[in-house]
Amino acid sequence: MSTVSLEAHGLSKAFTSRLVITNLTFSAISGEVIGILGANGSGKSTVVRMIAGVLRPDSGYMKLHVGTSEIPRNAHPLSSGLVAPYLQVYEEFTPLELLSIHSAMRGLPSQSRADERVLERVGLITRKDDHIKTFSSGLRQRMILALAVHLDPPLLLLDEPSVTMDDEGRRIVDNEITLQRERGGIVFLATNDSREHALCTRTMLLV
Repeated sequence: MSTVSLEAHGLSKAFTSRLVITNLTFSAISGEVIGILGANGSGKSTVVRMIAGVLRPDSGYMKLHVGTSEIPRNAHPLSSGLVAPYLQVYEEFTPLELLSIHSAMRGLPSQSRADERVLERVGLITRKDDHIKTFSSGLRQRMILALAVHLDPPLLLLDEPSVTMDDEGRRIVDNEITLQRERGGIVFLATNDSREHALCTRTMLLV
């Protein structure tokens, strides 16, 4: 992967009359794991969704570069893999079907062997042909992780990624963070888990 950098300047976001994020500025480069810390309601998920490009800030801006190219703001969602407990997956499909659909939505051919390698990494290879509706909440979270890392995005955004996972699931998340760093991508990790704090190369605290 080419060198990745993200710069955010003066981000602010309000919901109705409540100002959640005020004048937030930060930056990140390839290989970093940026912890987003703060109490419940401090705006961690809001920051993650703004980075992912699925929530527009009221003021401020972000610039994402991959190599020498700046990624247009409307393409930031295509450059991000998002994991969060509030995300849903289509439960009538199987893991292999979902990864194939994910590729097709990006205009890419399906690669079943590569898809199976991703499912192996997240511990779902033995369930590759089972419908998602038969999965526990922890296994569904693994499926969300598989979709997030499937196409090697420059940004991996983890919002309380282990909240529904067992010890094995947490180990899988840790491994994907390591792989993202080794690929030269960036990880943003929103968490209140002290164990996950140790995975971060640096942190920012929201108050």
